[in-house]
Formats: sequence, C-alpha cells, structure tokens
Amino acid sequence: MELDEALRQLGDFGRYQTIVYLLISLIGQVPGSWHMLAISFLGAVPEHHCKIPEGGSLEDSIPHMVDPDTGQLEYDSCTVYVQDGTESNRTKECDQWEYSKEPYGDTIVNEWDLVCDQSNLVEISQSVFMAGVMVGSILFGQLSDRFGRKPILFVSLALQVVVGTVVVFSPSIVFFTVVRFFVGVLEQGYDITSYVMVTELFTPRRRAYAGILLTNFWALGIMSLPLLAWLIQDWRYLQLAITLPLLLALPLWWFIPESPRWLLSVGKYRKANNVLAKIARFNGKEADSVQLSSNHKYDGTDGKEKGGEVENSSKSDDVSIATATKEKSATILDLFKSRLILKITVVMMFVWCVNAVIYYGLSLNTGSLAGDPYLNFFLSGAVEIPSYVLAVFVVSWFGRKIPVCVFHVLAGLACAVTVFIPQTSSQGKDLTPLIITTAMTGKFAIAASYAIVFLYASELFPTVVR
Repeated sequence: MELDEALRQLGDFGRYQTIVYLLISLIGQVPGSWHMLAISFLGAVPEHHCKIPEGGSLEDSIPHMVDPDTGQLEYDSCTVYVQDGTESNRTKECDQWEYSKEPYGDTIVNEWDLVCDQSNLVEISQSVFMAGVMVGSILFGQLSDRFGRKPILFVSLALQVVVGTVVVFSPSIVFFTVVRFFVGVLEQGYDITSYVMVTELFTPRRRAYAGILLTNFWALGIMSLPLLAWLIQDWRYLQLAITLPLLLALPLWWFIPESPRWLLSVGKYRKANNVLAKIARFNGKEADSVQLSSNHKYDGTDGKEKGGEVENSSKSDDVSIATATKEKSATILDLFKSRLILKITVVMMFVWCVNAVIYYGLSLNTGSLAGDPYLNFFLSGAVEIPSYVLAVFVVSWFGRKIPVCVFHVLAGLACAVTVFIPQTSSQGKDLTPLIITTAMTGKFAIAASYAIVFLYASELFPTVVR
C-alpha cells in the first residue's frame, strides 16, 4: 500500500493527526516568533537625553527645539551645553544619559547606553541573529534529512532553553550579540522542522491547509509577545519568559511520532508501519489494513508511486519535478545540479528574500509607527490571522504562483504609500490611524505571501531535498 493511500484510510485530518498537528505547530511556531522578534522589546529605545549637570535644569542644560508637527519641545539626546560660566551656546557630546522608564522599562539600550554613536549596535545584534537564522536553515535542513525530523525538533528545543537562558546573563552587548547568534541558529531547528513535519503528515490534497494554517500559531506568538513585554518590563526577565516555556514541550517526545514520509525516504519501512499502526489504533482503525510493503519503492517524492515511477502531484507550469532527483540521500548541492531544480532554487531564493525584507522590515519596525508600540505590535500579529485564512482559500482557487505575485504587488504599494503619508494633514488632523492602517495592509499582504511561499517551496522540491 502507498503512504498517501494509507493516510487517506486513516483519515487525512483524523483525531491523532489533528492533535499532533496542533502540538507541533504550538511548540515550533510560537517560541519561534518570540525569539525572532524579541529584539523589538529587548532592544527598544526609550526616550532619553544627556544627564543634567548638578544644579542645572533641563531647558538650560540640553539643546532643544520645537517639533513643527506636534508643537512639543524635543531635547537633543546626544549633546549638552558646555557649562563654562558664560552664556555661550557651545555644546559637547555627553557620556552619561537619563532614560525614561515609559513605555519599555529596562532594555539593553539603557543598561549598556546603546545610544548616539553606539545606537547601531542594536541593529547589528539583530543582523547577527539573522545570520544565525541563515546558518540554522542550512544546518538543520541537512541534519533533519540525515537524522530525522523528530530528533532535530526536540534537540533544538532543548538546546534553545540552555542558550536562551545564557542570554539572560549577558554582561555586555558583545556577549549578548554572540549568544543571540546561536539563538538564531537553533530557532530554525524547531521553526522549519515543525513546518516540514506537519506538511509531511498529510496527503498532498490536505497539505495546503496544514502548511498555511500552521502559520496562525506564528501569529499567535506575535500577538502574545507584546503582552509579555508589557507585563514584564525588564529585558532579562522577558528573555526568560520566552525561553523557559520550551521546557514544557520536551515531554511531548513520547507522543509526537517521527515523520512516516521521512522514514520511508530512508528505507525504514518497519518504523513507518509502526507509526501508521499507532495512528490507526488512536483513530479506531484496523492497523493491519494500512501496512506498507517493504518491496514498495519510495524515492522521496510526494506523488503517486507505482513500481518506482512517480507522478508528482505538485506541479509548477505543468512541469513535474519528480524525475529531477532520484537519489534517496541528498545534500544542499542537489539544489544546483539539475537544470530544472536550479531554476526553481534561484527563483525561490529571490522570492524568499523579497518576502523576508518586507515582512521583517514591517514586523521589527512597528515601534516606529505613531501610537502605542504594544498595541501596534499586537495588531501586526492579529492582521496575519485573516491573511492566512484568506491564503488557504486563494491557493485552492488560483494555485500558488498568481497569489504570490498579487500579494507582493499589494504589499509593495502599501509600503510605498505609507512613506508619503504625513503624521498630520494640512488642516492639523491626526493621520496616525491612516498610517497604521496602510502599514497593516502591507503586513496583511506580505504575511499571506509568506505563508504561500512556504507551501510553494515545499511542493516544488522532492522530499529528499526539501
């Protein structure tokens, strides 16, 4: 019996598969979004100005000007008047600052004075984190192909608890940045692996729903992060709060199975049959009726398998890629060996880059929008849920390629329009709601595109190179 036929007999979204799906989505996506976007609050920049000399006053000591848009005084954050007994307006750079505790509390910025000529260190730390994400996506993709999806998922979660806790004890921005690199590496171990596991749990017919709806858990993580940050206004305790819950996921090792599709791709038929038997018992089905034959040849694709000939169910432009990779074991180099796979790889790399730049550009800069930073961040996550729901229907009606292009254009237009909207109109009307609405429209579109790209990429590549 073929794997997809067995999964259909067990119930594509049977009770067991649904529970496993929800658990993998929860432990793989929620903490992933926490760590990916935590710098928005760990490294938030509070209002600050140079420390007022003893006996001085704010207005007499700090250069200031009236903001033409708001009419409020704005104090320079990097210079102070020279106190030389004269009334000159000479200034000098300061080396001590006073910070407001509103609205962020204690962050790495006010602890290590990451302002003025040191202000770029927060952005550098996030860039280093994202470099870790890039390394992790390559590393754990290879490791999960070699050792299995389940071990990589749980080892990554366990190591993240350790490394994430080490971040809490950072004595400097350098130490913080270095350790956060490894947090980024490990984030991919459970983020990407969880996505692959849930898509491999279902037949191609249900994979679109499984892959896209999983991203709702990512959105839930975004929505819960500002609540945690608002309640815990200390960056060290916030880092603990987004790290320690991963401990609760570790006992699920004894419930979540290995991907039967991966087991077949490496020839472990007996273990694959054991997983199917476990699903059958839980769903109240006959285990003997869904046994896979050890003579059945499986080459790592996800289509209809008969005597080693594969009709791939996932096509782009009516071109099957099932014959592009026939080896049971593969490396990252296989992405560039076949002319067809090479073309797909290059295009998907570009599309993924565009998605990442816009998505994370919007997500990590919600604090720069006018209004409450916690509410804006919450809204940026909330707007993703309807976008993912819409994406489920759109890919069913129009496929993958056209929706990705349309959502890209919509996101680009929304972002471009946002840049040209002033904070107040010529009549003095506050345009903050319009700015936020336009920005969230861009976030809605790029989130939908991101969800579809994940699905699209997983369908275009055979299992052995996915």
